Amino acid sequence: MKKITFLITVLFAFYCYLSAEGTSFALRQKVEKTIENHVPLQADQLSLREQVGQTIMPRVFVGQQADFKESVLNGEVTGFFVKSHLPFDAKFLEENTPAQMQQRFKKERAQLIQTIRDLQTWAQQSRHQIPLLFAIDYEGGQVTSPMYMGLKQMPSNMLLGASQDESIITAAYDAQAKELLQVGANVSFGPVTDVNSNPNNPIIQARSFGGNAKDVGRKAALAVLALQANRVPAFNKHFPGHGDTETDTHVGQTFMNLSWEDLWAQHVSAFMPSIRAGVKGVMSAHVTYKALDEGSNGSLSPRVIKKLLQKKMGFRGVVATDGLDMGAMGKMTVEDMVLHAYKAGNHLLLLTSTVDNPKDAPMYARKAGDFVEQNIQAVESGKRSPKGNLSRKEIRNAAQKIIELKQWMGLFDGNKPAVAGDTGFEKMARRAALEGVTVVRDSQHLIPVTKKKQNVCSVFFALPVFQEQLGKFNTYLASKGKHVETVFAPVKMDAKEADAYQQQIQACMQGADLVVLGTSGSPKKEAFPDQYALASQILNQAEQTGKQAVLLSLVSPYDIPLYPQAKTVLALYGPTADTTEVAAQILMGQVKAKGVLPVDLK
Repeated sequence: MKKITFLITVLFAFYCYLSAEGTSFALRQKVEKTIENHVPLQADQLSLREQVGQTIMPRVFVGQQADFKESVLNGEVTGFFVKSHLPFDAKFLEENTPAQMQQRFKKERAQLIQTIRDLQTWAQQSRHQIPLLFAIDYEGGQVTSPMYMGLKQMPSNMLLGASQDESIITAAYDAQAKELLQVGANVSFGPVTDVNSNPNNPIIQARSFGGNAKDVGRKAALAVLALQANRVPAFNKHFPGHGDTETDTHVGQTFMNLSWEDLWAQHVSAFMPSIRAGVKGVMSAHVTYKALDEGSNGSLSPRVIKKLLQKKMGFRGVVATDGLDMGAMGKMTVEDMVLHAYKAGNHLLLLTSTVDNPKDAPMYARKAGDFVEQNIQAVESGKRSPKGNLSRKEIRNAAQKIIELKQWMGLFDGNKPAVAGDTGFEKMARRAALEGVTVVRDSQHLIPVTKKKQNVCSVFFALPVFQEQLGKFNTYLASKGKHVETVFAPVKMDAKEADAYQQQIQACMQGADLVVLGTSGSPKKEAFPDQYALASQILNQAEQTGKQAVLLSLVSPYDIPLYPQAKTVLALYGPTADTTEVAAQILMGQVKAKGVLPVDLK
């Protein structure tokens, strides 16, 4: 620090000398720039609108960066939440073979890199040349969006949680950080720190490390330390916990009815180890916690953020909202969301337009700036709004938090070089599968599968995006001399489709010695009734005809209790190329299962 102070003093003295001697304007400008580069930027140097801009993060779809050029040049945004523009719908998946999908994803990765590069270039052309944040939800399990951007498939947190060697968590998140930096991204919206204590939770499931707050908290802190060792800020989510809900905040209002004592013990306390470890960010949840604030969801509640997170728990980093376009926000206007988000204590607002109207996103950022200026000007002229009033100090402090985060990341030191070469991802992913895939039960002593069972019928209920990964299961069995026939069925189908798949399944099972059933279900049979009916029929028919069967729970282990007739059950916590192959190796007795179920299925 003394060296920097001395350098600035010398440069400033030299600048004064040059000015006195009438040195050229161009040279004086160069010295001014040198001094400026050694003095950390402060929010006070920005206009009010630019300060607001440092707190606003819209969603950008890969390849649609041109829509935001003006917003970036004007300093209206701090960065972007990046998503793929490819549709996650059944039509896209049906119209592309697994090989074609991989080609599409490869092209999307190239576009992702270009999107980030263009936006960062425009930021360098803005008035203050403030670098941008680029955040990604880089998760595994049921979260497939990273794959659509050409990112490698992460092991799910629950797979990592099932491992008894916690060093794999460090390896996983170290590799994740390097993969993000390799494409130009620099923020991880994770790790998920929710404790999945409710089997009926529709949105967390395998995204969680497990069902125990102490375990989840310890593992989340390891993830935080690994990310931030690479100068990639982590954002623990979804504070103060989303694991005991039965509705999805993407769709509508969500409530948690636990008492304060239970809420703290079972959920909130899981965030403490990461706070003590120095996590740079926390993302709030759009869940209404009746024990804390019955009148507001967590993202907009001062009681949740200011009183609990910041005062009681001592968090001093950046607080980010979850996406403000989600269904739990109801029909709030942009202005109301901005007002209540700031008043609650948030610093980073994910002010995303709806997925159906991505072109509106730049307008949302502009609306935020307009509203803040008008609100503060009205307050300073003596007018008060019944809805609430902002102050320059609140906006300035939020902007300063973001600027300090960017300084910690080293963004002002020049463009961060991409991580070249091997990130260690493949080695980590293989190790995660070997350590995490779990044999939940084997009451029929099927493992290892004997040589007598030569003909295998595999039926996988899974998203088409997972077909290539699931193919590794069959390939391994074939390499051991098994003859494998496979039926890939959708997770969700109508009655007509179910009849057609039933015929394919019957033909597959007819000559089989062993039946392998893979499910991607829900703890509620009514969520995917046709999958449940067909899967139950497969298991029952196998038993009636004397065939042995194995159930592979592909994604969420919470669907296992739906099939009590399954005598051999493996949990994969997400079908990756490695978990599916390891499952096949376990069945053949080539490797020993090491994973331990990290949740209670009762």
